[in-house]
Amino acid sequence: MRASILVLSLSVCLLCVALSMQEPSGTVASRLVERFRQLDRDGDGKLSRQELPMALFNRLDTNKDSFVTLEEVKAFFVRGGIAALQRYGNIKPAPHKEEIVEQRPSEPPLKKMPDGDPARDAAGRGQLFESICVPGFTNIQEGMNGLAIVDLNKDGLLDIVATYSPPRFLGGAWGAGEKLRVFINEGSFKFRQHTIKILDSKVSPENFGRGQVPNLADFNGDGFLDLFVTRHAQMSGGRSLPNDQKLGNGLYVSEGSWDTFRDVSAKMGIQNEKAYNRQPSFGDVNKDGWLDIAVGCDNIGNAMGGFPHSRLYIFKPNGPNFMDGHFEDIGGTDLVPDFGGFYHDSAKDKAGPDINLRDLDNDGDLDLIQSYHVDIRDPSLPYSPVEYRQGVFCWKNLLVETGELRFEKVTNNGLACEARLKLNADKRTFEPIGKAPGLPYLSFADVNNDGLLDVLAVGPADPRWAPRTEYVTGRFWLNKGNFRFEEATDAVGLSALNWVYRDWCIFFDAPLPRRRAGAIIDPADRRPYFGDAIFGDFNNDGWIDLVVLDRSESMNPEARAILFMNRGDGTFEPKPTTWSGLDSNGICGETADLNNDGLLDLIFAADPDNSGIAFSMARYESRVYWNTGLHGARENHWLKLRFSGVKDAELIGARVEVTTSGMKQYRWVHSDQSYKSGSPLEVHFGLGKHERADVTVILLNGRRYEFPGLKADRYLDLNLATHTVSEIRRR
Repeated sequence: MRASILVLSLSVCLLCVALSMQEPSGTVASRLVERFRQLDRDGDGKLSRQELPMALFNRLDTNKDSFVTLEEVKAFFVRGGIAALQRYGNIKPAPHKEEIVEQRPSEPPLKKMPDGDPARDAAGRGQLFESICVPGFTNIQEGMNGLAIVDLNKDGLLDIVATYSPPRFLGGAWGAGEKLRVFINEGSFKFRQHTIKILDSKVSPENFGRGQVPNLADFNGDGFLDLFVTRHAQMSGGRSLPNDQKLGNGLYVSEGSWDTFRDVSAKMGIQNEKAYNRQPSFGDVNKDGWLDIAVGCDNIGNAMGGFPHSRLYIFKPNGPNFMDGHFEDIGGTDLVPDFGGFYHDSAKDKAGPDINLRDLDNDGDLDLIQSYHVDIRDPSLPYSPVEYRQGVFCWKNLLVETGELRFEKVTNNGLACEARLKLNADKRTFEPIGKAPGLPYLSFADVNNDGLLDVLAVGPADPRWAPRTEYVTGRFWLNKGNFRFEEATDAVGLSALNWVYRDWCIFFDAPLPRRRAGAIIDPADRRPYFGDAIFGDFNNDGWIDLVVLDRSESMNPEARAILFMNRGDGTFEPKPTTWSGLDSNGICGETADLNNDGLLDLIFAADPDNSGIAFSMARYESRVYWNTGLHGARENHWLKLRFSGVKDAELIGARVEVTTSGMKQYRWVHSDQSYKSGSPLEVHFGLGKHERADVTVILLNGRRYEFPGLKADRYLDLNLATHTVSEIRRR
């Protein structure tokens, strides 16, 4: 779909005012003020470069102080700015029709993508991935805040649970059109929406209160998945905004079926309603048989959306019934030194939207890892995070060593690092103190098949709003065992993660970005805004590959996701779009085998006005990429495994080992594999040319389960209680 509209939120607002010139001047002014406040997400009375498109921002910022005030907007209107804005074209959303490029028998329909260099590179056939039409999903034009892929109704097909926000220029605001949607997989990339019930709650699926990241697991042990969803606060600058509902995080426990839930958020004590809650991570950190919850929290600009009060909630049972217990946060205590709490003190506070519970040293308990960054507007604002510490923080769980739950903050292990910026006397500029990457998004995988989880961090680095002590956008560490790591970004072929757009344009044979008069940084010298990294064996050769999402919504240049293929030795090479077919981007993504053909597909979530204003309604369409099996992928064998006979509290964190003719591979079972998403509690292995595999499942409690000689190319349920194998029907 060729975009014929230019969606500029303030342009829309001003045009609306212009079209209503017959109204009393007071009404016109009030409408302009109302829409200005809608764009002013941090409530500081000014619009930043992140809240307006660059071209419009430069025209409105007449005093060049890097902010646009309401007075400057009014002055622009008085000077006849409306006539200029009308030249941008039709600002009303056109009726949406998803166009099919081609459809062959037994294949999903290929989607016509917005014209541009990425789409032209991916045109035609021959790519590993193809963007496809999934009616009722890929034609929704609303931003997706987060998604989870799970088999909600346990029919052997993976479903989608996603949270949505409508575009802000269409009136999207807290509670107005915020949705939780459930898409039930009916096979062959066909999904139907199914409305779930939420009992005893202030929210409903149709009015979901700015739900963010969904993550699902069985908390109460009834055999059905329960739903945990994070939310940020209706706050800014330390104060509640008007109509603050104080919802916070939500825990919705199954009520005897897969599609009926009861809201137990307040009772369980997990709301954290004053925080900017983002990624949750689940696991039984004290091995008492109950799931615990870690929540990563950020600080945007001036505590816009709440405080960076990350949590580690430990479940406190009161007997065998889940509903008789509650959660208690141990963050900010000696049990997890230098983690959690909020102090309004830059020496103590840290901002990290992602968080992970992982057994980094394979000792049988879950460790805690969080990476911190800063996201600023005006450094002089009272809640600005500009002087917060940045870097990767690691806490080793000492449960196995001591028999008691306690975390030790680990330093000097090759992964842990911290630094900070120090404001100068002018309270506007700053200097680095130390050196550490401020990369907030972490992903984990064993890329060299040595049985140890390696670590990748990605994120933005921009002196205007994401200042760093070290300007990198990607860093990779090899796990050397015993909680020690080695930086290996260049050694494993991931140095391209630190290219600027000039380098990427050369690689993709794309036009260089247009230079803008007065721009602080040449667009060609800017860095991508990497917002997520997704590991998976996309060609089933037995080696983990990688997709990195550039979530930048700038059209100068057009951003796209990047596929890095493993060379078969633990090192990577980036592939052009003509090979990968990945011709779009998103705020986050997730991989799973959506059609049960043994090949991992991809979902990219449409950015919900988080990183800029849209220039096309196509921006609000989430993407599904079908793995075509080309480039040898379909000729390789595979196994997909799910597990039964144990509680999720036992299963999460399990290590699964597959052996084929002496070659070993490893996966770990987790419900969070990348940022802003939830994952199914299953694992996928590519087997190359091997037709059988021996499988070993090792739980955190040390129990081992052997399943020798499993035939390839099957989706299997391994029952750990009965030690039986059953094949899940493929549709």
